[in-house]
Amino acid sequence: MNERCACLIVAAGNGSRMNSAVKKQFMEIGGIPVLARTIKKFDSCQIIDSIIIVSSAEDTELCVSIAKQYCKNTAFAVVEGGKERSDSVYNGLTAIEGRFGYVMIQDGVRPFTKNDDILRIFDCVKKYGACVPAVPVKDTVKVADENGFAANTLKRDTLWAVQTPQAFRFDLIKGAYDNLTEDNKVTDDASVAEISGVKVKLVMGNYENIKITTPEDLAYAKILAERDDCFEIG
Repeated sequence: MNERCACLIVAAGNGSRMNSAVKKQFMEIGGIPVLARTIKKFDSCQIIDSIIIVSSAEDTELCVSIAKQYCKNTAFAVVEGGKERSDSVYNGLTAIEGRFGYVMIQDGVRPFTKNDDILRIFDCVKKYGACVPAVPVKDTVKVADENGFAANTLKRDTLWAVQTPQAFRFDLIKGAYDNLTEDNKVTDDASVAEISGVKVKLVMGNYENIKITTPEDLAYAKILAERDDCFEIG
C-alpha cells in the first residue's frame, strides 16, 4: 500500500470566541504566528510528504506567505475552504486525492503537537486505518437538563477528550466525506468516519496539545511556547 502521508491543516475559521480583530490562527506567540507554529511541527516530521493548508478566500495570500517562510522541508499548497469546517476538509481532501495513502487532519490552531505524537499516530493509523489522539478527561462531566440542572453524571473512566491530528487511510476518510449529508452535524473528522461505519482507534494524546480557542488558551500557549524546541528559525 502507498504509505505516503499528507497533512491537511484546517485554517479557515473565523475564531469568534477569541473576541479579537485578528483571527486566532494569525495571532503571534513569541513573535511567531500560531499557524506558522503548527506548520513547522509537520514540516519537521520525517513521515509527512506534503502539507495542504485550507484557508478562507480572503486569507489565501497570507497563508501562502506564512507557508513560504516556515515550510522549509516539505512541499505545500494552499486550498480555499468552504462554509463549514466539513466543507473545508472536503475541499482539502479533493485537492490531494490519488496521491497519498494516508492523511492527517490537523487544527491550524493546535501548535504544540509533538513529533513523537505524530509518529505514534502514524504507527496506529497504519494498523487500524483510522486513529485519533485523545486524553482521559480529568474533570467530572455532568449532563444538564433544559433548565440547567444536573440530569446525570457520566462515567469518567470512559470519557476521552479528542485532539488532532486525526489520521486516516485516505480512501476511508474520503469515502466517508463523499457520503456525508447536510443532516449530519459533525465537529471532527472521526465523527464523519464513524457515521460511515469506520471504527476509529483512540491513541494516547498529549495534554499540552491544546487547541487555541479562547483568550485563556492563548495565555497558556505563551507558557508552552517558552519551552517549544521546534523554533530555532533564522
